[in-house]
Amino acid sequence: MKKIYTFLAAILFAVNLSAQSTISDSASMGASYANAVFYSLDNGIVGNYSIKNADIQFRFQNRSASLRTVDGWGNQTFLPILNDTAQWASLDTTGMVAVFNADTSWDNGSFNTTSTGHPSYGWGTYNNINHNIYGNKLFVIYTAGRTYKKVWIKMLSTVPKIYTIRYANLDGTMDTTVDIGAPDFPGQYFGYYSFDTHTKMSAEPVGTTWDLVFRKYLRSVDHYPVTGALSNINVKTSAIRGLADPYTASGSGLTYISDISNIGTNWKSFTFPAGPWVIEDSAAYFVLTQQGEIWRIVFTGFGGSANGTSYFDKTLLYTGIESVNANLTAATIYPNPGASHSVLVFNNNNGTSTQIQIFDMNGALINSEKMNTTKGLNQFAIGQLNLNKGMYMVQISDGNETSSLKYVVTY
Repeated sequence: MKKIYTFLAAILFAVNLSAQSTISDSASMGASYANAVFYSLDNGIVGNYSIKNADIQFRFQNRSASLRTVDGWGNQTFLPILNDTAQWASLDTTGMVAVFNADTSWDNGSFNTTSTGHPSYGWGTYNNINHNIYGNKLFVIYTAGRTYKKVWIKMLSTVPKIYTIRYANLDGTMDTTVDIGAPDFPGQYFGYYSFDTHTKMSAEPVGTTWDLVFRKYLRSVDHYPVTGALSNINVKTSAIRGLADPYTASGSGLTYISDISNIGTNWKSFTFPAGPWVIEDSAAYFVLTQQGEIWRIVFTGFGGSANGTSYFDKTLLYTGIESVNANLTAATIYPNPGASHSVLVFNNNNGTSTQIQIFDMNGALINSEKMNTTKGLNQFAIGQLNLNKGMYMVQISDGNETSSLKYVVTY
């Protein structure tokens, strides 16, 4: 289920930066969109890689078993109709069906298309005894080298995360088995592999260092190749369109979602048949980063296939966003470090009563209060508790979910 994060204006105002400066920047994929450009809103470009020669993309983070075709450059994955791993030697490709990555989630790859949820991951099934996933389907890939390979994801060993893959030409020649795992790609969310060159490809930076990747991909609605900005696994985004001046949009009161193509490609359009590219100049996009910052992005230009460059202005709007979940959607303490007028501000989607507990760093409960909250924005005068100097953990619970924040008292 897609998680949604809503940040109210009052909460964001509490962590609004005193000064905001707009920075003009760009990210270039190169001629014919050859590369994937990994971008950090704090640090700019952190990686520029050619991924078009890779065929498959493996996710290693957390409990994911996502396997994606490296799409956008002509690669394609198929699922044979008569499908059993016992048919490896005599695989029938008649009537095989194309399967595609979802452009909404990194977890929904082409190899996961038939997943029905745990313990089924599409390409294989989870074993409750040893906790590995064993492949039970065969696939056919049309590779970057323009050859057809049959592929069997035989197993994912969950500790450490290592995939065992068997692949061969359709006639059975070049039968190869390879292990590809997280140790091959330290700190990266994905690893890449080429079936034509039998090569493991390190083609992205450490996962925590980037927010967006500018690249070519297949749009889910029609499987048409497009270029645009996809957000990282732990990044949320929002958008406002139809603005008279997008540079005045604050980013507050919006819904932030985990749809990786929420920015995507829709900020530009091509005037057929000869151009030019037209930028949607009334739109502002907002990115909630892994570091708890909210940035505004306004796109200003696009270079097309000549250089693949996306031009944009970015502005850091807020910092210190923390503690979000499904019902208690946003929380902050301001000011923090504390003062006598410090308040805990949080949003309760359900309007149920809320338990507020304060613990010291040794885990001792210092204060506990049950608060009758209303649906929406609520405030608790935490500064009036006259806590001793030190660092505390503040927990907010509605009985089902708990959000936690750090609180420092120096007065």
